[in-house]
Order: sequence, then structure tokens, then C-alpha cells
Amino acid sequence: MKYLTKEFYNAMQKMSLRYPLRASKKAEVFSEDYFKKLYKKEEDKRIKERKAAYEVKFEDMFPEELTEELAYSFDLVELAPEEAQKAYLEQREQLKYNFDSRPKLSVEQEMKRFKQAFRNRLNYLNKLLPEHILQKVADIRVLAMNVAAPEVKKEITAYCKQNKKLVFSTLDAYKKQLNKQFGPNAPFEEELNLHDNVVLSCRKRGKDIVLTIDNSYGYSTFSTIVFKNCTVIKQDAPLHGAWFLYNEIYKSGDKFELHFLLEKHNKLIDYTILTDGVNAF
Repeated sequence: MKYLTKEFYNAMQKMSLRYPLRASKKAEVFSEDYFKKLYKKEEDKRIKERKAAYEVKFEDMFPEELTEELAYSFDLVELAPEEAQKAYLEQREQLKYNFDSRPKLSVEQEMKRFKQAFRNRLNYLNKLLPEHILQKVADIRVLAMNVAAPEVKKEITAYCKQNKKLVFSTLDAYKKQLNKQFGPNAPFEEELNLHDNVVLSCRKRGKDIVLTIDNSYGYSTFSTIVFKNCTVIKQDAPLHGAWFLYNEIYKSGDKFELHFLLEKHNKLIDYTILTDGVNAF
């Protein structure tokens, strides 16, 4: 990758660290009592929200009569009214079964989930915040409760803005490079729209490389990609199980140089190939 690199991806993760931080002078000093009160307050808030969610009636969310809003949600707007109503009721029946089959709300289980989310937030902050900011944090646990000393919040906000500026300037630079090479219509736009697709297999077939993908979480409508007459220039790790993040495309003589950034087990993978073209189906 030349523009949408691992450094670019890491900067993207750091753009929103300031949300939903709130400032409090109480966070300026370490206080076990203050942390415990914050933790209990947020834990109680989560349990209250979960209880409220369980009290919502199925019929309030999914009435028997199809509404315009639900038609859009269920992607039924192009069907005739009678067909749309029938299709909606069929899907609604499955949703009703899932709704009625939910396990009962367990306060103990919700407390465990909240604790795990809190631990994840701690790891996230320790990983993404620079050392010079972490050193000014009196209690990282309080920060994980989204409360920061005013000066720390100010520094985190500035750090996020700095990363946001880097991300958007990089995107702009790559768009200019893309337009310079190909004009307004870059080749293989649909075939390379792979963000959030998962690689199921990657195999050699003669001079081609064939990828099968799971497109459940992405926007692709195909499940197989063929890179014609392909040469691998760089591959950090096996692709099986990796998620597509970004790609770049360059003209290289009469071939195309394709760069991909993928993620697997929280590690980033650079994958660069030289190919005659791309087919997808």
C-alpha cells in the first residue's frame, strides 16, 4: 500500500477516541471511591437499558400491517403491495419465533458483559493513546468510563483531530493519484468493492489466483474473484479468514498493480499483486 497503509488504518482508529468523553476535575487525581461510583453508575445504566429493551412488545416493533418504513427496512419497496405484505409476514413469523425464543434477562450475565466491555475499553485506550497522554491520566479505569480530566480531554481531542486531518489528506491524495491515472472512471470498481468481505480460500489455478469470499458483511454481490495471469509481489500472511479493508490500483505497463490491506486476528496484512485483469461472479 502506498497511501491506505497500516499507518493510515491506525490513524483511522484514533479519530474518534474523544467520543463520548466528558470532562471532570474529579478525574485529575486517583480515587478508588470515585472509580467505584462511576463503574456502578454505568453498570446500573446498562442493566436499566437492557430491561427496557426486554419490555418492548414485538407488535410495537413489527405490526402485522406492513408500513412504508418497514418496507424499506426489509427491502420490499419494489414489490407489488400484496407481494410485499406476504413476504413481510413470512419474515415476520421468523422474527417472532426468534423474539419469543430469547433467553430470559439475566442481571448477572449483563454484569459480566459490562465487565468484559470495560476491559476491552481499557485495552483499546492503552493500545491507541500515545504515551505522553497516558502519563497524564490519573486513572485509566476512569478514562475507560468516558470521564477525563479537562486537560487530558483537551489533549485527546487535539490528538483525534490530528489523526482525522491525516486520514482525510491521505484519502484526498490517493483520489488525486487515481484520477491522474484513470480519469473519473477507475477500472474494476465493482469487482474491487471488497470492504468487510472475508476470504474463505485463496488458491492458484494455472496462472490465475482465485479467491472465494464471504460477502455477508460487505457490499459485494459476488462470491468468487479471479485475478488473471497473476503474480504475487507481497503477502504478509495467509489470506484465509482475513477481512478486506482497503485497496489501491495502479497501472503498471500493460498490467494492473493491485494493493490490498486486510485484517486477520487483529493483525494487518499487506497483499500486492500484478495482474492482467479481474473477474468476479
